[in-house]
Amino acid sequence: MIGDIRKQAIRSAESLAGLVVITLFFVIMSPTYRQWATLTDILEQSMELAILAAGTTLVLISGGLDLSVGSVMALCTCIVGCLLSGATGEPMMGAAPAVAITLAAGLGIGLVNGVAIKYTGVPAFIVTLGMMMIARGAALMLAAGRNMSDFSDGFLLLGDSSGYAVPLWITAGMIVLVGCLLAMTRFGFNAYAIGGNEEVARLSGVPVKRYSIACYAIGGFCAALAAVVQTSRFEFAKPNRGESWELMAIGAVVIGGTSLFGGSGGVGRTVIGVLIIKSLQTGLSHMGVGSYWQRILIGVVIILAVWIDRIQNRRRKT
Repeated sequence: MIGDIRKQAIRSAESLAGLVVITLFFVIMSPTYRQWATLTDILEQSMELAILAAGTTLVLISGGLDLSVGSVMALCTCIVGCLLSGATGEPMMGAAPAVAITLAAGLGIGLVNGVAIKYTGVPAFIVTLGMMMIARGAALMLAAGRNMSDFSDGFLLLGDSSGYAVPLWITAGMIVLVGCLLAMTRFGFNAYAIGGNEEVARLSGVPVKRYSIACYAIGGFCAALAAVVQTSRFEFAKPNRGESWELMAIGAVVIGGTSLFGGSGGVGRTVIGVLIIKSLQTGLSHMGVGSYWQRILIGVVIILAVWIDRIQNRRRKT
């Protein structure tokens, strides 16, 4: 037990050291990166990805995989946009019920993913890949011919157009909630057990299917919450939101030190992973590196993180 805690602490320290090194590099190489506004930009750009990655952390720790969260985010963006603007530009309902329906939709899609995976035997990769295409197609269908903007002040308050306090508190609240769920509840203990060895967890009396489905449901809820916050911040909705964000979320989780193979990790590490990705993007932009090269370099970092995780996973089994 003490050895496991020590290993987890080492992984967290390695991720944090990586963030410090990246920050120092850009501080030295780019004068504009040293401005206070750069930090606020990174925090602003990290909020929705952090919410999305918090749910992905829970799924990966339990031994699952969800490739649909980016498309679910796009679909939920269009759902809340349609409910608040309507076909004629008039809102169909108030902000509170629209947000509640959108969050329920994300939760429901996550439930469908979990049930399909656990009760059909189809691999998570295939089920969530199919849901990724379904959700993206549904988002395009909902958005067809609609001008999804001009939202009410009550909804725009969530995005805090005059600052970032409200979305930042929402993000922090979701991260703390998932963190407490993992660290302080039976749910979290069982999620780690299922990810570590599903068969052993089942033989120990853990209701594996129920907990795994719940993890996917929370992942879908986080995708919907990220969609609501982003739509409110940008003040309009469109169906191409969340493109490749499922890969960014998984990348942030793994870069932060949570195992892609389940059974270890934490949402605190995921926050570090999100900050690493956003710091890289921001720093490279300050150095004049094009967006294409930014994608390439971040992709390389993700591959390296997965490779290191694979090596460490083999060591844990030996």
